[in-house]
Amino acid sequence: MENENEQKSGNKTLYIVIIVLLLLINGVVGYFLFTDNQARKSEEGKNVTLTAEMKAITDTLDAKKAELETMKGVDAGKDSAIAAQQSEIEKKEQEIKSAYASGRMTSSELKKAKEMITQYEASIADMKKQIDQLNADKQVLTNQNQKLSTDLTTEKQTTAQLSDQNKGLSKKVELGSLLQLKSITVDGIAKKKNNKEVVEKKIKKVESLKVTFETGDNKVLEPGNVTLYMRVINPKGETISQADQGSGTIKLAGSDQTVQYTKALDIDWAQANKKVVVEWTSGIKTAGTYKVEIYQSGYAIGLGQVEFK
Repeated sequence: MENENEQKSGNKTLYIVIIVLLLLINGVVGYFLFTDNQARKSEEGKNVTLTAEMKAITDTLDAKKAELETMKGVDAGKDSAIAAQQSEIEKKEQEIKSAYASGRMTSSELKKAKEMITQYEASIADMKKQIDQLNADKQVLTNQNQKLSTDLTTEKQTTAQLSDQNKGLSKKVELGSLLQLKSITVDGIAKKKNNKEVVEKKIKKVESLKVTFETGDNKVLEPGNVTLYMRVINPKGETISQADQGSGTIKLAGSDQTVQYTKALDIDWAQANKKVVVEWTSGIKTAGTYKVEIYQSGYAIGLGQVEFK
């Protein structure tokens, strides 16, 4: 009976030990499960944070590249520096993305990337300051050029006005220098045996034309040699011209038209009235009206005529 009780007591103790061992085992397993779960949660949290920071960094780098793009077009030299900065940012961004994709991205590397962004921001801010200064300088130059252009336009207008005034004055002086011929007469001349000249109206007896006129006074025309041009026009309307006797052509004032003249007359001008007599012998053969025109500086200043039977 005593042995039976001792056996029961031993069995009870064994059961208790087994239960305690099972409880200990469950506790250890539960602890490891809990620890593993917490570790997974911690790792997942780190991954979420890493992904968020990674996106923030790449978004910032994209924004910096876009900001640099807005600075282009001001200066060719600066455009080259901007493109180099963009290329560097693009290279760093690709390195960060590659490290993240391969699982090599760490908090330390993220920290370095953030520091790099800070350096880029400082560099971009300095570049923007330079670009702003270039824009300001260009605006100053633009304003100066506009002012110079305005001044030049005004100067041209003033010069044109003065030129027109000068042309007007020159025209007045030119017209004022023209002689006002008086008493222009044209006669047919024949000579008697004693060389006495007589005026003839019959073409068969006319040997030459004698043109006589007075210059009148003119204080505007400078003293010295003055050349006048005589044009003799026959009844057919043709200018009588003889090259070996000094005939030629003159340009009419105010146009590109030229006319033939019969003879050039050089006058020693002394700003006082002067009587001029000119004779012409060639081409006086046909009956009718002969006209004589006198020109000075391309202007017609006198007209006379005679009619032969």
